[in-house]
Amino acid sequence: MSADSQLVELLQVGPTEVEFRGRRLTYFGGSDYFRLSWNRQVRRAVVQATLRWGPNVAAGRSTTGNHPVYGELERALTGFFHFPSAVLTAAGYLAPLVAAQGLVGRVTHVLLAETAHGCLRDAADLLGVPQFRFSWATLSSLDRALAEVGTGARPIIFTNGLSPLDGSMAPLAEALTRLPVEGLLLVDDAHGGGTLGRHGRGVVEVQGLREERILQTGTLSKALGSYGGFVLGPRWLRERILSQSQIFQGNTPLPPPWAAGALVALKLLSKQGGAWRAKLNERIQFVRAAFAATHPDRSLAPGPAFTLAPRDSRVTDRLGRRLLAAGIYPARIRYAQGPSDRFYRFAISSAHTWEQLTRLRDLVAEFASDER
Repeated sequence: MSADSQLVELLQVGPTEVEFRGRRLTYFGGSDYFRLSWNRQVRRAVVQATLRWGPNVAAGRSTTGNHPVYGELERALTGFFHFPSAVLTAAGYLAPLVAAQGLVGRVTHVLLAETAHGCLRDAADLLGVPQFRFSWATLSSLDRALAEVGTGARPIIFTNGLSPLDGSMAPLAEALTRLPVEGLLLVDDAHGGGTLGRHGRGVVEVQGLREERILQTGTLSKALGSYGGFVLGPRWLRERILSQSQIFQGNTPLPPPWAAGALVALKLLSKQGGAWRAKLNERIQFVRAAFAATHPDRSLAPGPAFTLAPRDSRVTDRLGRRLLAAGIYPARIRYAQGPSDRFYRFAISSAHTWEQLTRLRDLVAEFASDER
């Protein structure tokens, strides 16, 4: 089988619908949690910026490609997330890698969560220091990893903030109490940023953390509906990134129009995010009530995504047919840290209607009955 034969073409034709094989289906895929990529103000900003500036600066920011909109967006991100500094990256996946290159020489060991996203795993490799794996399932595994690095070390923990699969949060507060004074915590909160917290600042805000040892990476492509990534942290981290990250220096930044769209999205999220998050949370808990039958330990997880991993291929195929019959696109995916080789992932958005959510909830309940 060729690589291309594994790629499924989807045409998104509305905030919550896709066209697939000639049918219009409800879409619970992706991570555009407020569907801001469909917001008229955001789209207008992208179009107007494209007409005014063109689609690309065609140069790195360290040379001649440092468009004024990048600095404006970085300042807006520091204000929204309450961090001293921000650095934009060309993609969300690149943000931890850029941060890691800025940390070379600053840390001696990496403690990598077993469920860490691939971008964090790649970032850990860039540091060129010993790595230790641990599981959030039991904090004793983190204790063992910290014991292995020894005294006098300057370790850094790499972890997701909010799981993109089951919506659970990493216990960052507990991790910080275990870290030595010289230790750091890098949390990639791509899915929590914008969706969690009173002000939308993500897992760090939910857990009430204000620590100089916390570094945060994120993306503009999920809650903000745009494209690109960012690194948040102390000013010394920004200075180190600008001076020693080859990815930052040699990479063409995100197109200015997308930065302009993200700026508008961030302003909208600052003003209306509270109402959007309340609306999103209502929808999350509505579906999770059915999900609790098979995953009671995850039924109260705050995140907007969850997975179904049938025990065998026959159940997997049957669930796919049921979803299609109900007019729902069966988002059966592969993911390196997933619960199985192929599984279904569903992402709830604030734009999904109650009728769409009811159909999904009923199917989840049927699946739970089949699994018992």
